[in-house]
Amino acid sequence: MRTKRRKLLVCWAALQAGSSIFTYLLLLLAQQQQALAGIVPPPWSDPAKNPCASMAGGWQLLYWTPLKKCFKIFTLGYPCPDTMELSPTPISAKRKDVPAAECRCPPGTALSALTDACHKLYERGPCQRGEYFQPLPEQAKRADNRWGSCKRPLHCDDGMLFWPKDGKCYPKHSKGPCIRGKLLARNEDGLAECRCEDVGELRPYYYTVEESCYEHYTIGPCSTPGHIFLPGGRCDCQRHLPHYHAPHQMCYELDTPGPCPPGHVFRIPDDIEADQEPDTLLTLPHAKCLCKEGYVPWSDGHCYRLYTRGPCAVNEFVVNETSCIRNFCGKNRLYFPAEDSCYRIGSQGPCSLHQVVVFDFTARPSVDGISYNGMCGCAGVITNLDQQCSASNDQEKSICEATPGMVEMNGQCHKLYSRGPCGAGQWLEPLKTQSINGTALLSYASKAKCVCRPGYTPAETEHGGTHNCSAPSVSLARYLTIERQNSKFLTEPNNPLSSPAIVLL
Repeated sequence: MRTKRRKLLVCWAALQAGSSIFTYLLLLLAQQQQALAGIVPPPWSDPAKNPCASMAGGWQLLYWTPLKKCFKIFTLGYPCPDTMELSPTPISAKRKDVPAAECRCPPGTALSALTDACHKLYERGPCQRGEYFQPLPEQAKRADNRWGSCKRPLHCDDGMLFWPKDGKCYPKHSKGPCIRGKLLARNEDGLAECRCEDVGELRPYYYTVEESCYEHYTIGPCSTPGHIFLPGGRCDCQRHLPHYHAPHQMCYELDTPGPCPPGHVFRIPDDIEADQEPDTLLTLPHAKCLCKEGYVPWSDGHCYRLYTRGPCAVNEFVVNETSCIRNFCGKNRLYFPAEDSCYRIGSQGPCSLHQVVVFDFTARPSVDGISYNGMCGCAGVITNLDQQCSASNDQEKSICEATPGMVEMNGQCHKLYSRGPCGAGQWLEPLKTQSINGTALLSYASKAKCVCRPGYTPAETEHGGTHNCSAPSVSLARYLTIERQNSKFLTEPNNPLSSPAIVLL
């Protein structure tokens, strides 16, 4: 019995071991299949769509149909215009016969109808002094090239500069939207830019050790706790500064949390007390820990944002510095304090025309909690930087005219920098801007002309009223043929080489 039992146990162990190995192999195979499935080749690696893909390093090459040659992907200039790069054509489910490559503006640039070239966004580019080049709103997904136009900066108060990337005004010589080590200043084009230099207006803010610029009375390059960057390019803390905090005997940046408890900000009070001691009248007022805007103080020493739960019970929110009320709005409705009423999200409610009830996106749920305060926001997608709501007028325009990168000719819509209705070897280019009495007329995507592609030359013959353009190889052959025909070498009667059979075609 013991021998039979031992044999059964051995068989069972072997069976279990075999099943474990089999299971392990299945899992390993599944993981390999998942890994292979996770590697998705780029669309232009298909030789059927991109003949260059079969060549060595073909994943870096694109087939340019007009010249029937392969070019490296994202090549700037030839065979594209000088400011464009060779890019893969987006895959479309409706159109599968599109070429593998097309000419597009590089990232961070847009096409201007003023110059027929790509220019950097948010810089002067092709615009007049004091204007910046901004991208046009994305009106259609089928637009291949991004288009831009000139716009004047919004007016800012004295000592402020307009930053077009976010449409806000920032103090001059402040960090603003710049990266660490650079400050906001006006350039020679009259526009704001981030830079740092040891000359001119930025010299007082220059820190020699790091060769960077920092705003005064901020932490800046200072590594010692409690020190701030002072005029003269040094890190220190002085008792007479408003930034000085006596309990800690340290200096902190103004309008920051500093040494304050949650919900507070370290800043100078708006109403300075007049009953100060005589020896302190000549000194600057010191900053204090005050509640942030939109917050109220509570008995626990913290400040809480209005219309959030704060220290209140479940399903309640704060309405003042002493009271909590029950959330009587319910789901999908927000509270408007001025009307003391609740309105459904997405409805017009108490908002003006083209506006609807939206969440208070200025509240941070991770810090302040969920806000039950309602706000009025634009009903549609905001496409202008001044955040003004307006009715969409895209319906008033034709679909072709409203699409950047498209042009209407002979009642049909064509893509710029494609052949369209042009002859062989040509493509569509927008007309350059014309000026009448000094006034520029913008020909953005409303008119275009057929011109020879880069590398092509106009042909001498005319077919159907449309001039064709010859490829470089054809033009060279015709040139050599004409030269040989006109030479005296071919016109000599006794010359055996004067036979037309040797004329290049």
